[in-house]
Formats: sequence, structure tokens, C-alpha cells
Amino acid sequence: MQKIKLNATNWSSVLDFYNALLAALGAPEGHGRNINALVDSMIYGGINKIDPPYTVEIRGAASLSPKLRDEIKFEIGLLLKARDQAYAPDGGDVQLEFDTDL
Repeated sequence: MQKIKLNATNWSSVLDFYNALLAALGAPEGHGRNINALVDSMIYGGINKIDPPYTVEIRGAASLSPKLRDEIKFEIGLLLKARDQAYAPDGGDVQLEFDTDL
């Protein structure tokens, strides 16, 4: 499975998470920075240059504030919930995972 690697060391807001993730996925300019837009492009696909299967690996989160870490965990939880409720174009499960040090 392909790995999408993100370095959270310098993130100061959840917008930094969105910006890093969308850049790594090759999202088009103007892609929304909200959970609904992420679900559309990451779960249902066909929008970003990279579609599942992949694992998003986030490292360097130890320096983040507890509040920011909780916000990012919440966003990831929503994505995983959407993944669990969706089917891939081939009818199977959407192969999207997160590996983090949050």
C-alpha cells in the first residue's frame, strides 16, 4: 500500500493539516479545506492525483498543542467513519489507513 508521509512538526492549526494532506495527495487548486471536501476526494476519489489505496503517515506531532492534536484526531476519525460506510468503485472496501504519532 502506498504511503503518504506528512511531517506535523511545524503545524499550528488544523488548516496546516489540511494544506499538507491535500498537497501530498495532489489535490486541485481550490479544493475545500473542510471534512466534507476531504471525504469527497479521499473516500469517493477521482479528484486528487492520488486515490486509495494508501496509508497517511503523520509524524512529528509530539510538539503540537493538545488541542490541535485532538482536532486532527477528530478529523481523522470522521474520515475513517466515512471510509467504513463507503464502497470503493470496484465494490470492495475503501483502502485508506492512518498511521500517526498523535
